[in-house]
Amino acid sequence: MNKVRNSLCIQKTSIFLLILSFCIGSFLLGCSDTKEKANFKVAMLLPSSISDGGWNQLAYEGLKAVETELGAKIGYVESPTPSEQEEHFRHYAADGYDLIFGHGYEYQAPALRVAPDFPNTIFVTSSGGTSTENIAPVNFRIEQPAYLMGIIAGMMSKEGKIGTIGGDNINSIKSTFEAFEAGARKVNPNIDVRNVYVGNWHDANKGKELSVQLINEGVDFLFPNADAAGLGAYFAAEDAMKEGKKVYTFGVNRDKSQVSPTTILANGVITPKAFVKVAKMVKEAKENPNKKFSTKLITFNMITDQAISFNYNPDMKDQIPEDVIKAVAKAKSEILSGKLEVPQIDFTNKAAEE
Repeated sequence: MNKVRNSLCIQKTSIFLLILSFCIGSFLLGCSDTKEKANFKVAMLLPSSISDGGWNQLAYEGLKAVETELGAKIGYVESPTPSEQEEHFRHYAADGYDLIFGHGYEYQAPALRVAPDFPNTIFVTSSGGTSTENIAPVNFRIEQPAYLMGIIAGMMSKEGKIGTIGGDNINSIKSTFEAFEAGARKVNPNIDVRNVYVGNWHDANKGKELSVQLINEGVDFLFPNADAAGLGAYFAAEDAMKEGKKVYTFGVNRDKSQVSPTTILANGVITPKAFVKVAKMVKEAKENPNKKFSTKLITFNMITDQAISFNYNPDMKDQIPEDVIKAVAKAKSEILSGKLEVPQIDFTNKAAEE
């Protein structure tokens, strides 16, 4: 009887040890997976709030896509001033982050001051041209969809006057406005185009004030490219609509159809795919000793991996005449085939000075 009991005890002990071994193995495997996922760290410095509905929000959505698709540990912070930008670059680099995005032309100078101290970190700046051993510029060229939106404005404007509202007067913004104007003049050579600048990226009240001035001058299409300050253009257009004036707008950088569903006709969008593609290249170079991440200029447009797209506001498309939609479709097809080259400013060698 004792032998049977001993045998049962041994069997129970063996089963217990087997289960314990399995649990420990599973736990360690889970830890290994977590460690592997956290082994790639990506941070992002932003000039303004991720709730701006545009430039900053789209970048944050790109960062979240990097987290989801590449299993990266992510971090982000608002860095509106040069001193904060340098401080935050240093903080994330010292914390072992592999890739740090500085989402704006203004991050180039701070990156140049910090990058030499952290050769194992890749610094990526948007809308610039600075390139070093570990600084890479990424340009999101929104000019192609801006050109298509210009066609809409040029063909639909009743007053023959359209306006643009920028944040700071810099080449990357002026380039989108030149493309917008070129599209409008393609279909309406006599169009009157008026350009104004807020002087910053956050003052929506000033953006609205300038937009109201344009509307009072007879402008019936507004194209804002001013981050949070650009929200003022939508507020002004909505108020004008309530007063019986037809004033239409466009979204840029992100699909803003729901920001102003009664005024936005179409959008030029930077998709999360662009950020994932850059992060994937950095990650692959890190994991492969024989591979080196190239810090040459990376350019995204409508032709590159659908990183930049054009779309209509589905709630407003029925207000666009069929001949306008056909003209846009024809121009878009020519852009994608390479037949139509949209004008744009080459700001890659000037961005660091802006």
